[in-house]
Amino acid sequence: MDNPLLSLDPEDAMRRVEDWKARADALAANALAASERLQALTATASDDNGTVTITVDADGIMTKIELSHRVQKQSAHFTEDAVMEVYRAAQAKLAEAAKEVVADSVGPGSATGRALMAGYERRLERLDEPGEHREERR
Repeated sequence: MDNPLLSLDPEDAMRRVEDWKARADALAANALAASERLQALTATASDDNGTVTITVDADGIMTKIELSHRVQKQSAHFTEDAVMEVYRAAQAKLAEAAKEVVADSVGPGSATGRALMAGYERRLERLDEPGEHREERR
C-alpha cells in the first residue's frame, strides 16, 4: 500500500500532517468537553401530581428528594412506589440529556460518541441491577 504523503512535495505533506493534527486536536478537545459536560449533568423528575420530586447527579444517584404535604394523605406503599417511579424517570431524563450532550459535541455516530454513551449507560445500568437497590414487593 502506497503512502500518500510520500508522493507529495514536502510542503504539501507538512500541510496534510498539520491538518490531520488540527483535526485530532479538535476531536480531543470536543471529547474532553463532552466528558466534562456529562460529569456536570443532573436531572429532575416529578410524579404527575407533584407529590414526589427527585434530582439525580451525573451518576444517576439521588441527590435530592422533595415530598409535598400530600404524602401525609396517602399510604406509605403509594409513596414508596411513587419514589421509585420518579427515581427511574429522573435517571431516564439523565440518559436523554447525556445523549444530547454527545450529539452536540462529538456526534452520536462517532466512535467517541459511542464510547462515551456506552460508558454512561453502563453506569446507569449498574444502578438498576435487580436486588442491588430495591427489592420486589410481594
